[in-house]
Amino acid sequence: MATLLDALNAAVNHHMAGHAQAAADAYRHILTAEPAQPDALHLSGVLRAQTGDAAEAVRWIGRAVRLRPTAAAPWGHLGAALRAAEMPERAEPVLRRALALDPGDGDALEALGASLHALARYPEARRWLDRAARLRPGHAATLLNLGTVLRDQRRFDEAEACFDAVLARNPSNGDAHLARAVGRLVRGDLRAGWEGFEHRWHRFASPPWAGQPPGGATILLHMDQGYGDAIQFVRYAPLVARIAAQGGGRVVLETHLLLYRLFNRCLGSSIQVLVRGEDPPPHDLHCPLMSLPRAFGTELETIPAGVPYLAPDPGDVDRWRGRLAGGDGDGAGLRVGLVWAGNPQHRNDRNRSIPVTALAPLLSVPGVRFVSLQTGDAAADLNRLPGVAIPNAMERVRDFADTAAILANLDLLVTVDTAIAHLAGAMGVPCWLMLPHVPDWRWMLDRADSPWYPLLRLFRQPRPGDWTTTLGTAAAVLKAQAARAARRLG
Repeated sequence: MATLLDALNAAVNHHMAGHAQAAADAYRHILTAEPAQPDALHLSGVLRAQTGDAAEAVRWIGRAVRLRPTAAAPWGHLGAALRAAEMPERAEPVLRRALALDPGDGDALEALGASLHALARYPEARRWLDRAARLRPGHAATLLNLGTVLRDQRRFDEAEACFDAVLARNPSNGDAHLARAVGRLVRGDLRAGWEGFEHRWHRFASPPWAGQPPGGATILLHMDQGYGDAIQFVRYAPLVARIAAQGGGRVVLETHLLLYRLFNRCLGSSIQVLVRGEDPPPHDLHCPLMSLPRAFGTELETIPAGVPYLAPDPGDVDRWRGRLAGGDGDGAGLRVGLVWAGNPQHRNDRNRSIPVTALAPLLSVPGVRFVSLQTGDAAADLNRLPGVAIPNAMERVRDFADTAAILANLDLLVTVDTAIAHLAGAMGVPCWLMLPHVPDWRWMLDRADSPWYPLLRLFRQPRPGDWTTTLGTAAAVLKAQAARAARRLG
């Protein structure tokens, strides 16, 4: 028994000293000798959580909880791991159990508040995070979580006070800079927002380009976020090329394979477009695409919003016209593309995606030929709706160039906040964007239009989770639009 205790103490000492591999090896040796040792299971799971493997942490700590269900700490750590694994629904009851056993567990208080925030239950989230903040004043992670909830409740001054308190203690805290920047961007304070937004990425070895005349240098523009972000901000690439050309410089754009064909067609005459590789191509200066608004000092009034700045190949458009006609019989009526779910791996997907059953009011509008542009597992969800037969155009799509060709054959796109909304906006295709109550920063607050895309119309949830009202409004507007189209054709 003393030998096992000594081994456990040694493992804990390695763990607390930050020797992760030594601690992992020590926990493994203990569990080889005694597979049901609850402390080793618990702490091995904590170590996995600390090294970024939340799913494995859930598995190991879950075993410890089953062995010793009256211990508070494992419940708290299990709940925190579930939250980190983007499973807030499962985390909530676990964390409530932890707090029933130990009401003063600051980590569990914070994790419960963060889980409720992820579930868009903002008032509850704030109450738990307030308790955590009172329990441990000045705790950076608690203040960041509390500030983010306050920001999403539009209590911007209180949110900034939380972020400022973190930065007063640690001026280099990138998460606090980024959180504060998002609050400024969503209110339309772009200049201040761009500065803090720079904390989202790690710098290259090469110097950054921030709008200065580059001389004869080669400027590398590169993706640092998702497809939609690249589509939104690639509008700046020709402006960079124009500045570079004045001094004999050049621009290289590195992008994902799925965007290559589209970007190369639209930008390739003045910019070398490359598929992103393991190492960046030769260059002198670099700039992430999402840093270009900062480089150009963009404000609301100076957003380069001319469209289209992306367009499909005419041959692709003709081919997809024939395919779509074969799918819907080429009957009369508006042809409307539909996307109701984003990438399930996105951290806010549960709030931005729409349950397929909520689409009923939209799908019942007469005079509309819907085409599904949904990708992933959600594409099969339409089969669960009785009496609904909507073709899915994405089954033969190779990349965003194909998707652009499909959009060129539509009268309208109705979508949630995902990359295809940016593609439609960049092409000048009419698009209706269904937004959650707390939107992404780029859509700002309350307005029904977007300064980034002239033909985009925003339909917002009036309260968290209320897609019924949002889709009911969109259905009413679509019905009126379909009726007008029918009268024109008649």
